[in-house]
Amino acid sequence: MSVKILDKNTIIKQKSDGFTPLIIGDPATIFSARAERLRALAKDSFMADYLLLAGQIVQQQALLAEDFAQPVTNFASENALTWPLSLDQAWFPILEAMLAQLTTSLRLVASDDIVKVIDSLQDLDCDTLHHYFTALQHNQPERVPADLAILLWACINTFTSLLVKTTALEWQPEPNVKQHFCPLCGGAPVASLIKGSGHRYLHCSQCETEWHRLRAECTQCADGENIHLQSETLEDAVRAETCGHCNSYLKILFLEKQPNLDPIADDLATLVLDQKLNQNELYRNGFNPFFLPLIQ
Repeated sequence: MSVKILDKNTIIKQKSDGFTPLIIGDPATIFSARAERLRALAKDSFMADYLLLAGQIVQQQALLAEDFAQPVTNFASENALTWPLSLDQAWFPILEAMLAQLTTSLRLVASDDIVKVIDSLQDLDCDTLHHYFTALQHNQPERVPADLAILLWACINTFTSLLVKTTALEWQPEPNVKQHFCPLCGGAPVASLIKGSGHRYLHCSQCETEWHRLRAECTQCADGENIHLQSETLEDAVRAETCGHCNSYLKILFLEKQPNLDPIADDLATLVLDQKLNQNELYRNGFNPFFLPLIQ
């Protein structure tokens, strides 16, 4: 992959207007805001139960982000990291500890169906569990049962977002390289965000990093001739950017219209838009873990 990951001590300084091609957020803040957004979206949604379940999981991620910040910082200082990140055996003890805390907490508040999923997870042997963790981190969710995947993904998502937060890294795009996957962890984008500045960023589904991409071009194939925005109305803050060249689409969130939008939550809550696009033989080129039980 042709990307440059640079230490802040050597990074070429970006433009003086404050623009930066890479934004690394605070995991605890992101997960807390996402859980709140999911609960708010559930109030008027036909899929309220599922949005509330997602909110329960994400709320537990916020607690994991606080409790595991120091262990992940220690891990980052003790291990040689390469970019994009790749899961190896050194990660597993922390992921397993996160999963134990997550499932213990969820068991107290979740429905009987989720308790059965938790029981299934606890029946897995170590080799299978590690296989599932690795498959998810390598963008291969089809190798993992969907109901298990959303809980395993919550741990990977929390770990990688904490890990990139601990690093003093910035990113400088290579000329003429169109970056579809996250330059830090290799994860797929969940959606595009249009910031108040007018710049477009792709939001990583795995480590919550955002990286700059030019607007009005397909984030998958880079075609700029067959791009359209589709939604119920022109006023919608969540739309789909469709590409007639590769027949894919990615949701695009206009934060200038609604600042509290969240890429995971609002992508999930606009499932009806996906159904209409799928009927027109357009497929998602992004990844949202909470879609897995809905599509597998």
